Amino acid sequence: MEQKTLEYEGSLCKEELILKVDSYRCKNRLFIAMVKKKDQEEELYDILTVSLPGENIKINEAFISDFECKYKLSFIRKYKLGEVLQRVGHSGFCDYRLVRFDLEKLEEYDREGVKKFLAEQEGGHA
Repeated sequence: MEQKTLEYEGSLCKEELILKVDSYRCKNRLFIAMVKKKDQEEELYDILTVSLPGENIKINEAFISDFECKYKLSFIRKYKLGEVLQRVGHSGFCDYRLVRFDLEKLEEYDREGVKKFLAEQEGGHA
């Protein structure tokens, strides 16, 4: 089944991307990659989320990578992928905005990835 694409508008250009949902190894936190398809090949465009293991969050929440953060937050809002929360996480000198993702909405873009992510959560591999 062909994955649905989303248009991402960054600081330099617009790209048609697909989302890949997985989990970080540390605490099985939500990982979302932004992937570009090129001639049937997949190429990582950017990583939407970042893992902050010291922060206490829910399974459907993740911090947003600081690179081009304002564009990523606009992208999340545009496609109603989740709710941008006021909470900010910290690591080193960087601040990261927390998002409560809508897993059902993410499933529209990567059904298998979300299914695998939820199975890992239920398996208790934290």
